[in-house]
Amino acid sequence: MSITRFHRMRLADTERIVAERDGRYHDAARLLGRPVDIADVLQDTGLVDEIEAAIGDGRVAETSIEGWTHRPPTVDRPAVFCAGANFADHVAEMGETAIVRPYHFISPPTVLAGDGDQVRRPTGGDLLDWEVELVAVIGRRSFEVAEESALDVLAGYTVGNDVSVRGPHLVHPIFGIDWGVAKNADGLTPIGPALVPARFVPDPQALAMTLTVDGIVRQQSSTAQMLVSVAAQIAAITRYTTLNPGDLILTGTPAGTARAHDGAYLEDGAVMVAEIDGVGSLSNQIVATRRDANDRENR
Repeated sequence: MSITRFHRMRLADTERIVAERDGRYHDAARLLGRPVDIADVLQDTGLVDEIEAAIGDGRVAETSIEGWTHRPPTVDRPAVFCAGANFADHVAEMGETAIVRPYHFISPPTVLAGDGDQVRRPTGGDLLDWEVELVAVIGRRSFEVAEESALDVLAGYTVGNDVSVRGPHLVHPIFGIDWGVAKNADGLTPIGPALVPARFVPDPQALAMTLTVDGIVRQQSSTAQMLVSVAAQIAAITRYTTLNPGDLILTGTPAGTARAHDGAYLEDGAVMVAEIDGVGSLSNQIVATRRDANDRENR
């Protein structure tokens, strides 16, 4: 099945939506003869059908994306919900007992980065880990959504890498893990490269997931390992909280993280590639903190 993906891209002060199909790129505004922004894609009121028809007609030449950079394929400043301990294989490798119960922490939108962006090591982030995740992107305002119809509120999916700080200094004596320090540094969570409309992902619980570090496979699993499904997560969050178009749910990571495996944490310069079958491939490089970089220059 051919899949149409939507990239949010920028060059200098210019932003545009680029539709990708069969490895070819098309400026959405040129295709339709009118301005198109990411909100139009998220709330799809016939736009995807129009884009596919225009590409099929061959009316507009392809677009070069050389020199353009990827932005996270969602609105500015979305709410970011992150599932914890939600893959059976990941829970097992940590030596814990699986609990089928939704659990989410919340990150600020400043954690987000795009495909190709460098991920700067946070101050104090000596042990830095990777986490490939399927990201569900909300398409319409939603509250008290039933699990049976929860997938209907989605705009689509993208790939995430919930890069995480590890270490004993993150454990608060009363509250446990300090999620703010562990997860919420600026730019620590890249997503992308594109939004895949939900219609092109018939079963979000049957997607192969892989993450490599410098070409070495570190995570290789499937969304079938989720303890709480995407639909059940949407239902659980909207029981208390209204979700708006562009809000994100990072739905959990499978086995293979450095913390639970061999302790080979991310070094400066390491290139991570997170890939989910039918959704996309997300690539980012770890770079030193500004302080560390300055220290090295002064030695």
